[in-house]
Amino acid sequence: MTDKNNPTRQDSTQPRYQLWDSTRGVAILLMVVFHFCYDLRYFGLVDWNVPNGPGWWQFRYVILTLFIGTAGVSFGLAHSVQGYRWKSFLRRQLLLGTSALAITLGSLFMFPLAWIYFGILHFLFLAGFLCLPLVGRPNTSLVLGLAILVLYAQGLLSPVWPFAYIEGYLPRYTEDFVPLAPWLGVCYLGLAAGHYGQFIRSKFGDPGLPLLTLAGRHSLAIYLLHQPLLFALIWAFLQLGDAS
Repeated sequence: MTDKNNPTRQDSTQPRYQLWDSTRGVAILLMVVFHFCYDLRYFGLVDWNVPNGPGWWQFRYVILTLFIGTAGVSFGLAHSVQGYRWKSFLRRQLLLGTSALAITLGSLFMFPLAWIYFGILHFLFLAGFLCLPLVGRPNTSLVLGLAILVLYAQGLLSPVWPFAYIEGYLPRYTEDFVPLAPWLGVCYLGLAAGHYGQFIRSKFGDPGLPLLTLAGRHSLAIYLLHQPLLFALIWAFLQLGDAS
């Protein structure tokens, strides 16, 4: 039996929660839709102002809230019941870190003037380390999460910190940017919810749609593959149009 106030190494398989997997599945589905709309504009097929036009930023915020919130929930569920699962954590961090690096390198090729230096995967990689001290402390996670959101709303937390210190080495615009403020607050709120996950399941059950649950469980693979596939499909469609 592991003392929740003194987490120790545990690597046994944790049960999956369909509710949170389905919620992440919704997030990844909306992200694919968002990027599809962006790609249509990129290839000149529509004149929608993605991602800077009215409604599109709000759409992106909904996606990020679902994605980052469920990431916090998953982290809480994975480590709160049996303590720190170091093998799982290190494997996750290695996968996120290498994937984030691949995104940066790929964006340098695709968007040399707007390459991605701190997108969603970079954020999740760093957030994993920042969540570690809060494992087993759901009340602290809740308070810190709310505090970050309130301070950000009051203009007391800068969304560009700490990148303002190295802005001379970064592009003036980046294709994807997920700042620590306010999104770390959303992650901490999800972490708190994850600690209470078993209570939530006992009260409300564990509903989920199979396809969304499957997508949520493979969200990283979908995230990494969907843009190259969308680009290839749209490019092939345009080539067929030109040929005809």
